[in-house]
Amino acid sequence: MAVSKVSISEAKLACAICLDLLKSPATIPCGHNFCMECIGRCWHQEGNSETFKCPQCRETFSSRPSLSKNTILCEIVEDFSNADPASASKDPAGSQDILCDFCADEKLKAVKSCVVCMASYCEVHLQPHGSNPVFRDHRLIDPVRDIERRKCPIHRKALEVFCRTDQMCVCCLCAINEHRQHETVSVEEQVSELKKELHDQQTEVNKQMQETTGEIGKLQQKVDSIKGTVLQVKHLTRNKCSELMKTIEKAQNEVLRFLDGEEEAAVSRAEDSMKQLQHSLSGLQERRLQLEAALESDDSLLVLQEYWRLNKPVEGLPFPHCEVDVKFSAVENAMTELSNHITEQLHSCFDPHLEADVAKDTERSISSSPLVICPVETKHDSSCKQKADYLQYALRLTFDPNTAHKHLLLSDNNCTVTDVDPDSIPYPEHPERFSNFPQVLCAESLSEGRCYWEVEISGHWAGIGITYRGIKRKGSNMCSLIGRNNLSWCLLYSNSKCSVLHNKQEVTVHSGRHQRIGIYLDYPEGMLDFYGIGSTMNLIHRFKTVFTEPVYPAFWVFLGTSLQICKLS
Repeated sequence: MAVSKVSISEAKLACAICLDLLKSPATIPCGHNFCMECIGRCWHQEGNSETFKCPQCRETFSSRPSLSKNTILCEIVEDFSNADPASASKDPAGSQDILCDFCADEKLKAVKSCVVCMASYCEVHLQPHGSNPVFRDHRLIDPVRDIERRKCPIHRKALEVFCRTDQMCVCCLCAINEHRQHETVSVEEQVSELKKELHDQQTEVNKQMQETTGEIGKLQQKVDSIKGTVLQVKHLTRNKCSELMKTIEKAQNEVLRFLDGEEEAAVSRAEDSMKQLQHSLSGLQERRLQLEAALESDDSLLVLQEYWRLNKPVEGLPFPHCEVDVKFSAVENAMTELSNHITEQLHSCFDPHLEADVAKDTERSISSSPLVICPVETKHDSSCKQKADYLQYALRLTFDPNTAHKHLLLSDNNCTVTDVDPDSIPYPEHPERFSNFPQVLCAESLSEGRCYWEVEISGHWAGIGITYRGIKRKGSNMCSLIGRNNLSWCLLYSNSKCSVLHNKQEVTVHSGRHQRIGIYLDYPEGMLDFYGIGSTMNLIHRFKTVFTEPVYPAFWVFLGTSLQICKLS
C-alpha cells in the first residue's frame, strides 16, 4: 500500500484564539477547531448569555456545545511538533531560514516581513518599501515564519485589533461586524498594557531573585560556619581523645610494669623455694638410701646402731604459700570492672548531651502514656499468677536477619544473637537493617491477644523490649536506640544498674540481676510486663500504654553479650 506524504502548514494547526499550535484540540459543531481551554474560557466570558458563538465563523448555538478532545487532530499536531525540521524543506538557504515570498527561481533569505502585505522580503524585493511613498505606512518587522497565522481566517486581513471581550485578535472587518459591540483596542495598545504587567512581574521576579540570592548567601555563610565549627570540635575531640588514650596508655604501662615486677618477684621467690626444696629433696633421697640399706642388712648389731642414728624426726622445709594467682586475678577483675565502668560512663555522658541537641523528631506522633513505674508491693505479681498461667500464651520467636546490625551474629536457627564487635558479619545491605547500633528485631509481629516469651542473657549489657516497625534504622541519632523514642519500650540491663526506657525517659528500677527475663504482652489492654525468672516470677516493671499498630520484639546487645530466645514448649 502506497503511503502519501501530505505537507501541512503550521497555520492550519493553529488555534484562532491564542494563535498557537492547538493544545488538546476540540471540534465544535460548525467544524472549527480550538484549544479546549481557549474555547472554554471564551464561552465562560460570555457569562449568562443564552447563545454561544464560534469565535471564527460567528455561527450561533442555542446551548453550549459539549467539548471533547479530537484525538485524530491531536495526533496530527503531535506528529507535526515532533517532525524533524531538517526534512521539512530542501531549500538551499537552509531549513531554519525564512525565505522571500517574491523570489521566483532561487529563493533568497528574507530580511523583513511586512505586517500589512503579510509577506516576507529579501533585500532586493524590500527596496520598494523603502523608496516608494505608497509603502510608507507599512510596518516592517523581523522575518517571521508564521506570518500566515497573523491573518484573519475569515477575511484574510491582518489581525490588528484585540477583542478584550473574547480575548482574541481579530481583523478590522471582524471588529466592525461580529465584534462591533465588544470592547476592542489595537494590538499595540493591548501589548503596551501587557508589557506593563510583564514589567511589574519582571520587577517582582528580580526582587525575589535578590532575596533568594541573599538567603543563599546567608545559608552558605551558615554552611561555612557549621563546617568551621565542626572542624574545631573535631580537633578538640581528637585532642581530648588523644589525651584520654595517653592516660589509658600510661595506666596500661603502669599496670604492665606492675605485673612485670610482680611476675619477677613471684618467679624469684618461687625459684628460691624450689632450690631449698631441691636441697631438702636431696637429703631425703640420701636418708631413704640409708633406710633401705638398714632394712636389707642381716647384721643385727649394725641394724640396731643404724636405728638409733636414723630414728630421728625428719625436718622438712615448709611449703611456700604463693598468692601470685590471687593478685593476677585481682588485676584482671579490676581491669574488667574499669573497662565496663568507662564504657558505661561514655554512654551516660554522651547520651544526654547528644539528645539535648537533636532536632525535633520527625517520627510519627503516636499516642502513648508517659513512663510510669507501677508500684510493686511484693516481688510477686499482684495477681499471684504462676508461670504455668503465662505458658499458655507462649509463642515461638526468631530474629530477623534483615534487621540485624553487622556486629551481631545470629545462630541456633536465628534464636541466638551475639555481639562480636569488632568483627563484622557480611550481611547484605537492606533498608530495614540497623546501621549504627547493635540492635535486631524479631521477624514476627504482635498485634492482638496476649503473648509471652522468655530470653536468656549471657553477658554484661543488654536491652530487651518491643517497638513499632517505624523505628529509625540509619544514622547515629540516639533516638534510633530502643527505648529512646516514642516508638519503643525497653528494659536495660548493665553491670551496675537495671532501668526502663521509653520516649527518652529513663528510670532506674531496683531488681536483682536475673539471667532469664520473661516478657508478657497484653496487646488489647496496652500492658507490657517484664519478669525476672528463677524459682519464682518476680515482676520487674510494667508499662501501661495504648498500642496503635503491630509491635515487634526488639533487642539491644553490647560488649560481647549473647541473648537466646528460650524454647517454652
